[in-house]
Amino acid sequence: MTTGRSVVAACLALALWSAAGTPAQAQAGRPLTVDSTVGELLDNPAAMAVLRTEVPILVGNPQIKAAAALPLRALAHYAPTVLTEAKLTAINAALTRAPGAVSSGRAVAAATMLDPREALTLRTMPLWDGPAPGALGTRPQDVPTLTVITPGETTSFGTAVIVAPGGGYQALASSLEGRQVADWFAAHGVTAFVLTYRLTPFGYGHPTQLTDAKRAIRWVRAHAGDYGVDPSRIGMIGFSAGGHLTAMAETQFDGGDGSAADPVERVSSRPDFAVLGYAAIALSDNRWNSRGLIGPKTPPAALPQLNPAAHVRADTPPTFLWATTTDELVPSTNATLMYDALIAAKVPAELHIFAKGRHGMGLGMTDPALSVWPTLLQNWLDGLGMIGAHVGAGK
Repeated sequence: MTTGRSVVAACLALALWSAAGTPAQAQAGRPLTVDSTVGELLDNPAAMAVLRTEVPILVGNPQIKAAAALPLRALAHYAPTVLTEAKLTAINAALTRAPGAVSSGRAVAAATMLDPREALTLRTMPLWDGPAPGALGTRPQDVPTLTVITPGETTSFGTAVIVAPGGGYQALASSLEGRQVADWFAAHGVTAFVLTYRLTPFGYGHPTQLTDAKRAIRWVRAHAGDYGVDPSRIGMIGFSAGGHLTAMAETQFDGGDGSAADPVERVSSRPDFAVLGYAAIALSDNRWNSRGLIGPKTPPAALPQLNPAAHVRADTPPTFLWATTTDELVPSTNATLMYDALIAAKVPAELHIFAKGRHGMGLGMTDPALSVWPTLLQNWLDGLGMIGAHVGAGK
């Protein structure tokens, strides 16, 4: 039986295969009911208010627009646990009581067949429309970007995450700690954005990376509506150096500049949750070379930013941390240092330190012991209200 988690995927398939053809024309002024098309209901503010109350998990996902030409009642066959007969009756009753819940008479365009290869194509966007602040040129390495991986046919929970791969600030493990992690989040209903930030071998030291990370959070928040994301449900995850960057971003955020000409700069750079995987916290304790991170162009006032544990405060977002005792590059004391700072500030935090595991394990799927950590993260995100069946259901 199809559940609320997969209803949008079923509706999308139904729309693509069954709703092609001539747009449906409705009679203007006709009261809207569950026998009206999804498009008519979505087009009417009064009807939308009813649907948001009665079936938020259905209307809260942008993919529902693919079923615009179908009657809402028809979707009950594909989502019987969401659109029960009692629920359809309740929706009808609420529509009857809603002033203005009448058809506009506008034609509803049918869904068109999509090229299935579109789902395999990634889209990458620059963080700034023009040159990034402090850019040294126009080479690819001078242009910080975000690459988006959406839940696709999986029901979205309206949550987003920025993924910061590691690499000692000298390279980026964009597959192991980027794409693979983003795919995991997308499979769990979270829209993921893999961050490509600027690196030290190309002339970029601190605080350039923090500038890129804060901009990434602002960018996703400013464009949340384009991806069906709630602007108050945007997190960040990082590994190794990317974990250090995430820790800096979660402790040194700001509310945005309301007077900025760039609308992206007007919104907050605070992540709503953070995940730190074998993150470097105290750089002096680590055994990888952070050469070039501090250089002659680094403002002295920016140097304290490199110690994120010292900047934890009460409004630092909830944080999940994991590490291994045998990490040969980043000792697990980095994780305990950050955890202790979070607890001292009364910030919700969860820490897991595994007995064995080398540095740079990513999701850890090749190690039976470490492969459990994504499940622990899933449980934590569910408890935080970022994913799970309760999201968008008014619970």
